[in-house]
Amino acid sequence: MDWRVVKNIPMQQVQTRIVTLNEKYGSLSHLHEEFAKGRMPPGTFDEYIEWTNMDHALRAYQEGEDFEYLAEEDLRLEEKEYSLLTPRRLELLDFLGAEPVSSINDLAEKLGRDVKNVYTDLKILEKLGFISLRQEGRSLVPEQIVFEINILLG
Repeated sequence: MDWRVVKNIPMQQVQTRIVTLNEKYGSLSHLHEEFAKGRMPPGTFDEYIEWTNMDHALRAYQEGEDFEYLAEEDLRLEEKEYSLLTPRRLELLDFLGAEPVSSINDLAEKLGRDVKNVYTDLKILEKLGFISLRQEGRSLVPEQIVFEINILLG
């Protein structure tokens, strides 16, 4: 089954992608000039838009805002992986999008669920690429990576 997700891309990945685009095209300002002159090389428009959006996210960060770069990605889940998205795991995703938590224990307490079961569910969601688990002191803090999920039919 094909899915399209809106995903938070970490700063390090954005910086690596910008280096790749810089090597491929020279510079973003060069592409700006080509775009303004109507001489955009064939097949580069999507990468130009991506690069411009990443540049805006990095500039906002440099000006003191939190770093946030969201990108749409196609995701292919096999039937076995799709079946792992149980109602309880989707509930975890939804809750993480609505309310910040300080640890897995905090999340389990807020949901009224067993910590071990919540941990197991979070590890599966992490493996599928929907969340990340960040070490903070002695605690693992679950963070939502995927903010929107669309199922593509047909």
